[in-house]
Amino acid sequence: MSARIVEVSTKQDMEDFLQLPFSIYEGDPHWVPPVLPHQRKFLDPKTGPFFEVGEARYFLAKDGERVTGRISAHLNFAYEKHHDASTGFFGFFECIDDQDTADALFQAAADWVKARGKTKLHGPLSFGIYDEVGLLVQGYHERPVMFHTYNPPYYEKLVENWGFKKAFDWFAYNIDKLPGTIEQLKARRDEILSAANVTITEGKTSEFLKRGPEVLEMFNTLWQKNWGHVPLTERQFDDIFLQMRPIIRPELINFIIENDELLAFNVVVPDINVTLHKIRSNLNWWGMIRLLLDCRVFPLTATRDVIMGVKKSHQWRKLHHALILHTMIVQSKWRKGYSYCDCSLIPESLVKWNKTLVMFGGRIWRTFRLYDRDI
Repeated sequence: MSARIVEVSTKQDMEDFLQLPFSIYEGDPHWVPPVLPHQRKFLDPKTGPFFEVGEARYFLAKDGERVTGRISAHLNFAYEKHHDASTGFFGFFECIDDQDTADALFQAAADWVKARGKTKLHGPLSFGIYDEVGLLVQGYHERPVMFHTYNPPYYEKLVENWGFKKAFDWFAYNIDKLPGTIEQLKARRDEILSAANVTITEGKTSEFLKRGPEVLEMFNTLWQKNWGHVPLTERQFDDIFLQMRPIIRPELINFIIENDELLAFNVVVPDINVTLHKIRSNLNWWGMIRLLLDCRVFPLTATRDVIMGVKKSHQWRKLHHALILHTMIVQSKWRKGYSYCDCSLIPESLVKWNKTLVMFGGRIWRTFRLYDRDI
């Protein structure tokens, strides 16, 4: 199949870019459609938080007038500041099962970043490692969790046949069973907290807003040695919080504070994909009501642990263990209808953290892979 590559330059091109997944995943019972108004803003250089630190172009593959694939090519100036200036990126890859079409898309992305002085193409990233990251290479046959990528199994073949090689894996852990009785979990939690002479505070939204700058600073400090870490800007952090704010349950936002100093935090949110899957991501007035009821009122059936952090100077006190146990205890009230907590994304390089999640009953249920290729 001969593929004609077109750079997105008109409103209709962008609509074609946004609508392509609906044909790729037609009939897939697990796929969760994107919320298109949000994605439009995210991809728009005028409104997307990424464009504070980066630049991007979008490309379509066409067979005649039929759109058969899409891809983004982007530069991340914050990445260049903290890592290297030789790497360009691709993301938002979607394609029919045709190697020639995929090759043409990858080549278009490579040509664009190469023309800007890059010698390596890396991805998929949409746009950074704290957005949707990686190609799904294990765990295809279940509904994706919020903020996870999802793709057909044949994408792995399309990517690797163009010459991409594995760069790094990220894991998603599923915890769907309690590692003991509620009484045992409470005893273990309270023992840790007593030894450290601290307590866990369940955060109200106002508390999260107050502690936001501390959470951001701690996040950027703790993750700086992780593979590919790029510090979040205040705007990027605020954008993430604004997305999560309507669905936050206060009892799932936890802090450990000592003398008004934030020592540790844990942010767990309802998995909105449970609802989005049911309503096909149609957030009209009824869809918004259904989402808010599912996330804020009804017993939760699934959650995602988005981020946890403990100050380096206090990590020896096992405060992260106390936060995990506390979250399990809180979620136990929904246990009758509760199915899982997804803990993600965990880089493969964090060996101790991966072992900790296994110790608490976690099992890897999805793997997301990033690829490199010299260009």
